[in-house]
Amino acid sequence: MTHSAEMAAAVGARAVSHLECVTDAGIAAMAAAKVAAVLLPTTAYVLRLHPPPARAMITAGVPVALGSDFNPNAYCIALPLVMNMACVLMHMTCGEALVAATLNAAYALGKAGSHGSLAPGKRGDFVVLGTEQWEHVVYQMGASPVAAVFKGGERVDALPPQRETQRKQWY
Repeated sequence: MTHSAEMAAAVGARAVSHLECVTDAGIAAMAAAKVAAVLLPTTAYVLRLHPPPARAMITAGVPVALGSDFNPNAYCIALPLVMNMACVLMHMTCGEALVAATLNAAYALGKAGSHGSLAPGKRGDFVVLGTEQWEHVVYQMGASPVAAVFKGGERVDALPPQRETQRKQWY
């Protein structure tokens, strides 16, 4: 065990990832130092590791962020799948997964003041969902719920017409 959580807190790190073997002392140290835990559910899944104890971290007050750990052994670029795995494997609620994938992810990068939520003065990066409820982002695996993408308040992407027709068939 490397005690990476304790070390991250001791050196004043903003965030630390790969916390599959974190100790209770490490969680307490991270909470006290406000070090973000960047949890990587695809890594735990692909490598068949015990997932990080998200519930214990959230209860202790650790800012929990989600990441995909996009690399050759956990090749995933689908944040909705990451959110689903966080809910199913790490017992996070849909709301906790949403905050972890947005505002807390921005916090982990030192960008929470300008990114991660919709508020006056922030960047205006967001997606428009083509779902009845936002929770479908987590529940509907295998199909993209994204209808449009905005960056800096400007639309930069939309579903091609054939994808729009395909998406409507799911409802």
